[in-house]
Amino acid sequence: MTATVRTTAPVAETSTGRRPLAVALVAAPLLWLAAEALSPALKSDSTAQLAVIAQHSGRWFGYTALLTLGTILFVPAILGIMRLTRPRLPRLTLIGGALLGYGTIIAVGDSMSQLTTWQMVAGNADRTQMAALLDRVSNAAGASLFFGPGGLAFLVGAILLTVALVRARVTSVWVPIVFLLGIVMQLVGFTASSVVLITASAILCLTAMGMLARQLWAESPSEQAAVDGSRAFVPAI
Repeated sequence: MTATVRTTAPVAETSTGRRPLAVALVAAPLLWLAAEALSPALKSDSTAQLAVIAQHSGRWFGYTALLTLGTILFVPAILGIMRLTRPRLPRLTLIGGALLGYGTIIAVGDSMSQLTTWQMVAGNADRTQMAALLDRVSNAAGASLFFGPGGLAFLVGAILLTVALVRARVTSVWVPIVFLLGIVMQLVGFTASSVVLITASAILCLTAMGMLARQLWAESPSEQAAVDGSRAFVPAI
C-alpha cells in the first residue's frame, strides 16, 4: 500500500505541472517576436529615441507591453528547461536556473521602465530636459548596480543551462546551441539598439524553445516519475 502511494503521487504532480511550463516556453519568444514586429526604431541617443517615441507613441506602448509580458513568461519557461535537466544534473540546473532567473527579473524591470520613457514625451514636457533625465538615469551608478550584474547573470545562467541541456542529452545538440545563440544575440541587439538583431534572436529562441516545449509536452509522466525516483537521493545543492 505504501509503495503504491509513493509511485503514483509524483506521476500526478508531473502530469499537471509540465504542460503550463511547455506553453510558457513557446509563449515567451512569441511575445518577444510580436514586440519587435511592433517596435519603432531603437536609438542609442536619448534625444533621438524620445523623438521616435513621440512619433509612434501607441506603437511604443504596445512594444513595451508585449516585451514585458514575454519576459515575465520567460520565468516559467526557465522552470520548464530546469525540469528537463534537473533529474540528471541537479546542481548545474539549480545554479544556471537561479542566475538566469535573476537576470530575467532585472530584465522585467528594465522593460517596464520603458513606460516611464513613453510618458516623457507626453503633454508639454520639455524634450531637452527629458533627454537629460533619461541620460542621467541610464548612467547612474545606482542603476548600474542592478542592470550590470543582471545582464551578466542572464548570460552566465543561459550558458550553464545550455551546458546542462547538452550533458543531460534530453534533446538534439543543436537545440541548446540555438537557444544560447538566441540569448547572446538578444543581449547584443539591445546593446546595439538593433531591431533586426533582436528580431533574429526571438526567432532563434522560438525555434529552440519550441523544440524544448515539444519535448516537455510529450514527456511521459511515468517515465519522469521513474527518473525522479531514481535520483531522489541526490541533494538539490
